[in-house]
Amino acid sequence: PHFLNTMATHDEKLKKLEEATNSSQVLLIESQAKFEQATKALDDAKSKLKALSPEAQQALQVNDTDLPELIEAKMIAETERDEAKKRYEKNQMYFMTFKAKVGQK
Repeated sequence: PHFLNTMATHDEKLKKLEEATNSSQVLLIESQAKFEQATKALDDAKSKLKALSPEAQQALQVNDTDLPELIEAKMIAETERDEAKKRYEKNQMYFMTFKAKVGQK
């Protein structure tokens, strides 16, 4: 009976670790897409500014553009992506380690 309880506990823990790994992978994918969108928006804004005449570029103040907001959005998205990646990698490591420990493949 004790062995069966241990197996059930191991199976439950393995399932929870797998669910945590899967949900953190979804967050990683979403945060990567958000980062890519923020990067593209910033790159597009920079391209538009570079396309302006030199006179128009000189007349612009940084605050006249969306650059500060776009840079901030990219930085936030990058931080979120990096945190999601760390969480996913940690969850995956725990899952794989526990899976190997209980002998399931």
